[in-house]
Amino acid sequence: MPYKDKEHFTQYAKKYSKEVVEPKRKNMDHDYFFNNKISKAFGRMPKDPNVDESLYIDATYLRSIFPADKRCPILGTLFEIREGKGGGSSSPSVDRIDNKLGYLKTNVHWVCNKANRIMQNATPDEVMAVGLFLYQAYKKSKEQHETL
Repeated sequence: MPYKDKEHFTQYAKKYSKEVVEPKRKNMDHDYFFNNKISKAFGRMPKDPNVDESLYIDATYLRSIFPADKRCPILGTLFEIREGKGGGSSSPSVDRIDNKLGYLKTNVHWVCNKANRIMQNATPDEVMAVGLFLYQAYKKSKEQHETL
């Protein structure tokens, strides 16, 4: 079907995206969801030509490691795909275990966006230090509150 003009095509593309693409992108059981995650991952960090191609993640691998209960293994929250840039705090996210390495099969896992943001620029030791500090501060605050 020929398009009358650019505006007509733009309207058609928006409608197609809303009715056809978005439901697939939001369905955590659909191949489109996993393929979309792959394209986003490599958009942020391209493949290193010196690394064997078979070591990089693909949609099949991401599907194989996706939590069966659809929950974040760190926070236990149920994965939900939300609207907007980056999704919501409970949206599933492919996280690199060592941020210096690429999206290798040995270096990724699924977590929720909130957990990924907490770990974004920190080493495991830094995350533990912050967690321990906050835990101790929370306990102290609670004890002080109870004595008032």
